[in-house]
Order: sequence, then structure tokens, then C-alpha cells
Amino acid sequence: MKFIQLISIIFLLTKVVFADNMTMKYGGDWTKQTVVANGDFVQMSGAFVGTNVMKLEGGEEIVTNDICTGIFTMGVGGNGACKMKDANSEDFWVLTWACDGSSVPTKCKGEAINGTGRFEGVSGKMTWIDKSGFGEGQGTFNLKK
Repeated sequence: MKFIQLISIIFLLTKVVFADNMTMKYGGDWTKQTVVANGDFVQMSGAFVGTNVMKLEGGEEIVTNDICTGIFTMGVGGNGACKMKDANSEDFWVLTWACDGSSVPTKCKGEAINGTGRFEGVSGKMTWIDKSGFGEGQGTFNLKK
């Protein structure tokens, strides 16, 4: 039993050791929007199209063109998912995200949940601040080694 626990701890530590810290900057615009408004209640759904630049701890820079679907409720926040396509290939990774709409600028968090090609098996967690479609953040991004 202790052997299994030891192997589990080693596996978890190995995942942490191979996690790359990263920073990111992005910008883009909401398109194809549908807005529902009733008095003070406003809800918007649409697609966010933009570009994201990540810098990994080892110096590698990954540029992705992204398209995200999302729903955002004024004063509450929003959530969605993005296809983060490598600008130099057809490889992509998937980002799920949620933002807290009760603060300005908006605080967001996301998780890398898989991908194709070089991003197959990717994982990571990130946080960022969004200012009207532009933002900066940080987190971890774990490429399969």
C-alpha cells in the first residue's frame, strides 16, 4: 500500500516539475453577437476572435489564433471555450474559461484541457485580467515531453 502511495506522490511531483510557467497577452473582438436585454439585465453570446502570445519559462513563444464561444451576463460574468490554433500549423489546444463580471477590469481563469499534434495531452491553469477584449495573465502550460 505504501508503495502505491509513493508512486502516486512521485507521479504528482513529476507533473509539477515538468510544468512550464508562462505569461500571456492577447487581444481580439467579439463577433456574431446575440444580445438579450430587459431593463438592467443584459446577456450576450457570441464568438471571440483574437490572437494570444504565450511565453514559456524556457523562452519558447507560442502564438495562437483563437476563436472562442461564450456567454456573458452583465454584472455576473461569463464562460466558454476556445480553440487555440497554432499560428504556424494546424495544431491546436482547447481552453475552457470563466470570468467574474462583478469587477472591472474583469478577472478570468482558464484551463488547458487537451489538443492535437504538439498539443496532444496538454494541460495547465491560468489566470488573467481582461480589459474590453485585451488582457494579460500567467499560469502553467504543460506540453507533453
